[in-house]
Amino acid sequence: MHKIIGFILLFVAANVVAQTDTTFCKKATLVLETLESNHYQPKTIDDDFSTYIFKTFFKRIDPKRMLFAKSDIDAFGNLETKLDDFLLGKECGFIQELSKSYEKQLLAAQKSIAIVQGSKLDFSGKDHITYGSIKDESQFSKNRKTLQNRWTKKIRIEIIRDFLSLSNPSNFKKVKDQIKSKIIDENACYIQDKLNTVNGIQSYIETTFLDIICSYFDPHSNYFDPTDNDNFLNSIGTETNSIGVWFSKNSDGKIVVAGLQTGSTAWKEKEINAGDLVLSLSAKNTVLKTTCLSLLSLYDFINDEENTTIAINILTKNNTHKTVTLKKENLKIEQNAINTFILKGEYTIGYIALPSFYTNMDFGFGSANDIAKQLFKLNAVNIDGLILDLRDNGGGSMKQAIDLAGMFIDKGPLGIYRDANNNREIIKDFNRGTLFTKPMVILVNQGSASASEFIAAALRDHYRAIIVGSKTYGKGTIQSILPLKNEIGFIKITIDKMYGFRGNTHQASGISPDIEFPSLYVGIEDGESGNSNFIKNDTILKDVYFKMPRAIDYENIRAKSMVRMQQNSSIKSIKEINSRLLSYLSKERKLVLSVEGIKKDSDIFDAIFEKSDDLKMKHSTFEVLNLEDYKEILAYNKNKASLNSYMIKNIQTDHEIEETYQIISDYIKQLAN
Repeated sequence: MHKIIGFILLFVAANVVAQTDTTFCKKATLVLETLESNHYQPKTIDDDFSTYIFKTFFKRIDPKRMLFAKSDIDAFGNLETKLDDFLLGKECGFIQELSKSYEKQLLAAQKSIAIVQGSKLDFSGKDHITYGSIKDESQFSKNRKTLQNRWTKKIRIEIIRDFLSLSNPSNFKKVKDQIKSKIIDENACYIQDKLNTVNGIQSYIETTFLDIICSYFDPHSNYFDPTDNDNFLNSIGTETNSIGVWFSKNSDGKIVVAGLQTGSTAWKEKEINAGDLVLSLSAKNTVLKTTCLSLLSLYDFINDEENTTIAINILTKNNTHKTVTLKKENLKIEQNAINTFILKGEYTIGYIALPSFYTNMDFGFGSANDIAKQLFKLNAVNIDGLILDLRDNGGGSMKQAIDLAGMFIDKGPLGIYRDANNNREIIKDFNRGTLFTKPMVILVNQGSASASEFIAAALRDHYRAIIVGSKTYGKGTIQSILPLKNEIGFIKITIDKMYGFRGNTHQASGISPDIEFPSLYVGIEDGESGNSNFIKNDTILKDVYFKMPRAIDYENIRAKSMVRMQQNSSIKSIKEINSRLLSYLSKERKLVLSVEGIKKDSDIFDAIFEKSDDLKMKHSTFEVLNLEDYKEILAYNKNKASLNSYMIKNIQTDHEIEETYQIISDYIKQLAN
């Protein structure tokens, strides 16, 4: 009888594994077929593919190199050049082995932490730790013994750094045991959270593997499961389906309510408040305890499309236990809202900051429509020019960017899309006329990417705007989201490459501004070209015939700006900080493992930024004012009033905006002569 039961259980377990592998194989096959049929630059599935997937997989699931030793990875050595054969042959048993190994290493990490917990730790300085340069890649430990030593060093360093972070660090011997317990708990929770990952380890490994397959084709092609897809669509929308509660961790590492979204049911009913301790969350029949839970896993649970109602068990600030049940609702995404001000000085300049090219999925409206409304208001007060701030705008809806560009030119081509078959689509502004014809400057930085770069390039090619700031990111590709069969997953896939109508592209090279501002991160951040498998820059023979507007001479404006920047203390500090930071990060650092040794390195790093206060210096070049209709909103909305005051202060102390104001003022004068 027992043998029969055992056989049945074994058969059921084997059948579950087989079903899992079959489902994964089906997804993998659909992913590869979709990529090969639709990607802008399809690649051969061969040994190079296998090697990339194999190496990237272990780096992705162990980014801190604290789980796998090289010896553990070598045990899978036969996979390194065989993954292409297995996937094409629909033999996917390897995914189960990878999942088991990942879980095994997590359990081993728990033991490593327990060993450190029971050990007497040496802080005398006999040991040292070596950090490579910023360009060096972290390596895996050779074997389990050296990995255990890495855990010991990691926890010792964290204990010392935690001690040094105290407001008045003194008597390390007295507090080190207490800090040790805290650091041990934090590391144990980090591992436990991975063991408790939402939807299980197998699902996490499969999703990660499929996403890495997509990344082989280019860094912006991704695999999404259905929930991830909803999250992505929400990120470029003006609304999100949310319970209206934000969470954070307090100093003890416990999850608390950080705030409530204005207008949400949670905000209106005030049953849950900032500072409340979150004990657990539940939806349907699933209870998620917050002990050793990461914020990422918490939000994964909340964002799961099947969890439409969330019950939150809390301990209030007056020690009352309470369960608050909240339904998801469509809420405005405040961070996607544009910000409009008037800069009043020698000239009256409109200022619009656009954080992303968002869109409303249901009605087709979005950032372009919102900016059009603001332009009407700015035109009504007769501004002399406009600053469009696209710094750190990573893109979003290309349709919104195209619509926005058309507001500033009369009629004509904006750019060219080219697909895998060399088919070219000319992107035009078909609507004659403009909403704004006065001088314009676009402010960019390395965080400006994709749609931001498209509009900057288009308006510069039309000589419609001066581009100022620092070199942009360099993403000149277009993605589309394609569902797999039966929507068992989704792929965000690169389908086109964008070019200016002159035949050039900013892909991988970025846009160099007409007037460049010094940046803290020159030589430190690479932008698009720093990614693996990025699509290279090229040019195409232009097939757009268009009577170009008269070129604008910026030399005089640029010369005046250079003189001002040489005298600007903020810019001097940026250059000095960048030079010192680059020197610090570009060489190998050997730290003595003691309080004194770690403090010495921290002091060197802190000294690099000792002049960072100079980067925010109030000026009197212009006054920052709100539009009249917005003043009425601020009068009864305290949250928006507080945020507005913060933004005005930032603009008033932002040296880049000040210099941009000076540039557009010089431009206005030049046009008047």
